[in-house]
Amino acid sequence: MGEQLANWFNAQGEYVTGALFGLLTLDIFMFLVHCITERTTEGYGLTSLIIVLGLYIVASVERLYSQQEAEHH
Repeated sequence: MGEQLANWFNAQGEYVTGALFGLLTLDIFMFLVHCITERTTEGYGLTSLIIVLGLYIVASVERLYSQQEAEHH
């Protein structure tokens, strides 16, 4: 199963990182809109931003590592 997931991620990794970047951008935009309309940061949870940022960093590093491995072989 792990090998199947790795092959899938190698084939679809750009879509995954693109989707995570879109979620990250949307979450930042929503946070800024909340700050502008409410004039405070209270009442807005940043948990989703932290989770998506972590996943995006992991996916991006994995894509870079995979590309470097492919170039060396």
